[in-house]
Amino acid sequence: MDYLKQFVIRFSGLSIGNHQYKFIIDEKFFEKFDFSEIKNGKITVDLLLNKQENMLILNFIINGTVNVTCDRCLEPFDLDIYGKEKLIIKFGKKKFEETEEILIIPESDNKINISHYIYEYINLLLPYKRVHPDNANGKSLCNQEVIKKFKEFSKSKTIDPRWEKLKDIKLK
Repeated sequence: MDYLKQFVIRFSGLSIGNHQYKFIIDEKFFEKFDFSEIKNGKITVDLLLNKQENMLILNFIINGTVNVTCDRCLEPFDLDIYGKEKLIIKFGKKKFEETEEILIIPESDNKINISHYIYEYINLLLPYKRVHPDNANGKSLCNQEVIKKFKEFSKSKTIDPRWEKLKDIKLK
């Protein structure tokens, strides 16, 4: 069975009103997406689908941890993520994204696969710079041996004298 089938919501048989769904995201989910930065995680996605006469409103609440690589020491660590996202699905002639939040799908469609949206929302929750958090004393939890090596290499640089002379140039 295809793992991502559980993320297909058949809305044609649903009554008008609110419907709740819960999804557990783990490493099997991220394996289905090529070149994913995230390889592992434990995330809960709570979805509230509000079906109306002419549209669907999907409210996602994403909460959990993902395993990422630290940008400072290159060691993996678990990063807490939390966020809320909204997707509005309207019915039209053909499928296209009107905005980041509004999707138009053909009136003949009776289901939607939300796995790609969940994947995108999780990736958007990742900070641009990912570093180990500090402990209670304010000290970084990064691998101190790696940090020490980086400092050694950065101090031992010898600058080519030709480039050093460029510092003497005065620009107005």
